[in-house]
Amino acid sequence: MARVPQVIVVDPDRESAGEVQKMLNMLGLSVIASTGYGVEAFTLAFQLKPDIVLMRIEEPLVRPVQTLGRLTDGLPDLPVIVYSTEANIRLMRQSMVSGASDYLQEPLSEEEVESSIMRVLERKEREAMRRRGELEDPVPQGTIITIFGAKGGIGKTTIASNLAVALATEAHQTVALVDMDTRFGDVAITMDIPVERSIADLARNLDSVDRNTLRDYLVRHESGVYILPAPTRPSDWRNLHAQHIRDVVDVLAQTHDFVILDTPGTFNEIVAAAIEVGTMILLITTLDMASIKDTVLALEMLHERFGNDEERVKVVLNRAGMDTGVREKDVERTLDSPLWRRIPQDNEVVKSAQLGRPIVMSKPNSKVSSEIRDVARALAGVRNRANGHKAGGGGFGKLLRPLFRKSA
Repeated sequence: MARVPQVIVVDPDRESAGEVQKMLNMLGLSVIASTGYGVEAFTLAFQLKPDIVLMRIEEPLVRPVQTLGRLTDGLPDLPVIVYSTEANIRLMRQSMVSGASDYLQEPLSEEEVESSIMRVLERKEREAMRRRGELEDPVPQGTIITIFGAKGGIGKTTIASNLAVALATEAHQTVALVDMDTRFGDVAITMDIPVERSIADLARNLDSVDRNTLRDYLVRHESGVYILPAPTRPSDWRNLHAQHIRDVVDVLAQTHDFVILDTPGTFNEIVAAAIEVGTMILLITTLDMASIKDTVLALEMLHERFGNDEERVKVVLNRAGMDTGVREKDVERTLDSPLWRRIPQDNEVVKSAQLGRPIVMSKPNSKVSSEIRDVARALAGVRNRANGHKAGGGGFGKLLRPLFRKSA
């Protein structure tokens, strides 16, 4: 039986400390001490050797920052997660400089706390294994974006194709676009490319493929995007299984900044693998009632698998502005999830797809193209030229939350 992680809570507010301790106990963690700032916090951590420390940090910052710095300097292998009612940049930056492993904003939720602790402890274990020489040398790993939707005909392939082009041309990233549509496989048509080899061919020969020969299986689009088409014969999918998908995507992610996976409007073993390997899942929906109903079910499935991880699962509304009688705020209320991006309705999108030329190339000044370029910049961390700030969705605290860890 695995050992229960041991935690010390550093919080001078007894009521707050009690609430945190109660939450940790409900999560199955062992709270071995609770203390305030200063010498006692360091002494207990040194003597009891917990797996992790949860520490409250509030204004005035002198004592909490001093305590945090003493813990991370004196016990460099001990991760400290800080929590606060504040979400201002000065406090977050001070926590980062002082060595915090993560920053959580109150009110705390069990799910958020558990996710943070598990993530920090997993990273701690990997670092320990690397020091012991038990891990292989790290390999490059690009970002994998899975375009998913529980219904066909909602524009997944259009978004996948245009996003890939925007990442390559606007954000200047190396991009691989993989057609995983096991039913229709329309990427080759929408990008107007020939299909000589497919994902099935690469999967069959993966053992003999290296960085130099990988390009033989990809078609280079004029935009610079490298495309791995779907098989022209649907029967070729029968010999492909989830592990084939994982292996193919892993190889592509080692050689490209972004790998975009276009999936069908159905759920099968291939789609499950594409979701599993995705760094981020863009869940596409429209203002159509059938699409919304299916999206509710898809979100439930994703939350069961990944928890309520708003950084990993992003809902994108396609064809926003269509007159269907359904309002966007109704969609958010029904899904119980915010819309990360809204791609506007534009009849030119269909025309561009039929001509085999993505709209970000054929109509670069359209609202659709502008929004897709903004999505690409957000994903790549490139500044939005329109306002000089980084593009992206979500609250300020969520953007800065992950892994404020002091450099070694």
